[in-house]
Amino acid sequence: MALPLAVDLDGTLIKGDLFAAAMKRFCLSRPRRVFVLLAWLARGRAYAKARLTELYPVDPAALPYDARVIAWLKAERESGRTIALATAFDRAGADAVAAHLGLFDHVFASDGRTNLKSARKAARLRQAFPQGFVYAGNERADWKVWQAAARAVIVNAPPALEARVQAAFDVERTFPQA
Repeated sequence: MALPLAVDLDGTLIKGDLFAAAMKRFCLSRPRRVFVLLAWLARGRAYAKARLTELYPVDPAALPYDARVIAWLKAERESGRTIALATAFDRAGADAVAAHLGLFDHVFASDGRTNLKSARKAARLRQAFPQGFVYAGNERADWKVWQAAARAVIVNAPPALEARVQAAFDVERTFPQA
């Protein structure tokens, strides 16, 4: 049976970054809010993500999903593979995406206290899947997760990063930048 597959959200499952979009929306609506955002960020990125998700709940039906990745995940799910959504975005938004798509057995996300990115995400996935896992990501921050994974899936990564990942890891699948 195939190893569990953990899939990143921003830049991998969707084209875009939900945290960056929420920060932009928050600050553009009233520019003085930048000071509120800075105060939230001083308490940690996970805290800021939670506050922004409360103000701007994710509408999962409106997200710009990568259709290639969705089709592949559906096929993997039909084959019986365990699939997890593993994101540094806030848990409320991640849960909304997971519920909308109906493809995920597990959701791992930031929780208002812990920003589940890079080494923290790698540690959480190792804990959840001690027998090993495959990780689908797209950016430099995913490097530590790929290091912890048995195999890598590269999605929409810049060509230089894609080449580095292919040289360093056992790559199961690649989705070039669309």
